[in-house]
Parts: sequence; C-alpha cells; structure tokens
Amino acid sequence: AFWKEFLSESNKKNSLFSNISPSKDNWCGIGIGMSGVNLNVVATQKYGRAEIYINRGSQEENKECFDFLETMKSEIEATFGGELIWERMSDKVSSRIKAQIDDVNMFDKSDWSKMISFMVDVSERMTKAFKNPVKKLNLYVKKQAN
Repeated sequence: AFWKEFLSESNKKNSLFSNISPSKDNWCGIGIGMSGVNLNVVATQKYGRAEIYINRGSQEENKECFDFLETMKSEIEATFGGELIWERMSDKVSSRIKAQIDDVNMFDKSDWSKMISFMVDVSERMTKAFKNPVKKLNLYVKKQAN
C-alpha cells in the first residue's frame, strides 16, 4: 500500500517510476544510465530515502565509480540544491550517495505523506544532479576497460 501511494504521487510529478509496480520489498529502484548504478527509494520503520546505489559486482570497481563521482561532489550538490550523504562504505562491496529523512515509519500511515513527498522530491532532484556525472562515469569506465 505504501509503494502504491508513493508511485501514484511520483507519477503525478514525473515519469521516473512510471514503469515500476508496487512490491513487498522496502525499496524500489530505476536505472539512471549505467549498469550497476541505480536510483533507489527506500522506506523502513526508521527512515525514508533516495539513494544512488553503486553495485557493479566488483568492490574495486564500485569504489572507483564512487571516487569518480565524488570528484564532482560540488557540482552534483549544487544541481541537487543541498548536501548529500556520501557513503563510500570501504569495507562493503557497494557504495551509496543518499538524501534521507529520519524518524518516520512506513508502517505508520500518518508518516506517509511526509515520507512520500520527501522521497518524490529528492529522487527527482537526484536524477537531475546525477544525469551528467553518470554519463561521464560511463565514458570513464568504458575507457578504462579498453
């Protein structure tokens, strides 16, 4: 029910999640122009967030992708319109860059409006902010492979 409402609200503002069906997972995600680099929205009993999630399979490649995007941090955050939380997670395979709202619960319907409006807003802003940097990252990764 939460995702059905999220998708309905999101689809009123943009077409980012228009091809997504509600699921029983606590997240849903879309591609943003590069395999293994996705825009996910996540909802739990503690927070709602949108994140650029980097998992191309190899820890080394994921960290390289994260580091490449981080070189454009000021440009990305300027386009986003605020600070993001950059989590390289050096000890893990994946990395992420996120915007998060805390102290909300997807199982408390009274929190839905606040969570959903935040998640719709930041997912749209993150898509704009990461569009060109991910294109550059894709070219960089292809160049490294040759």
